[in-house]
Amino acid sequence: MFHASEPLKAEYLTQPGDIIVRLTTPYTAILIDSTTTGLIVSSNFMIIRMESNALLPDYLFWLLNTPAVKRRIYTSTTSNVLSAVKASFFTQFQFHVPPISQQERIGQIHKLARRETALLHQLAEEKEKYYAAILAREDSSMKRGTSV
Repeated sequence: MFHASEPLKAEYLTQPGDIIVRLTTPYTAILIDSTTTGLIVSSNFMIIRMESNALLPDYLFWLLNTPAVKRRIYTSTTSNVLSAVKASFFTQFQFHVPPISQQERIGQIHKLARRETALLHQLAEEKEKYYAAILAREDSSMKRGTSV
């Protein structure tokens, strides 16, 4: 836990709808929700906060994580050891903004796809545990049985 000597301004803490982008490889963006609000953001990251309702956070979150945008980020990195991208890249980043209804659809599909992927990973982990338990039980029953 971080204890500040004085209260921090809200602009330095994450808020729902913020997008946090890592400025070094792999340049991943995350969307802040109610479970990740109020966090302090390191200087290795930047906060993108919406100032208008013309662009939905869910849509921008999806867009920043697409392979095409990641390629654009990679090509604009500095040539230092960390391969960091300057925050100004994101302030000058230009892209087509579709209608809100289309942004909502893309955001919802992306959210569902991420949820499905997480559930599939969880299912795979549970299956591994299940099979390991079955094999352990079979192994112990073989050890109790007769020897050849």
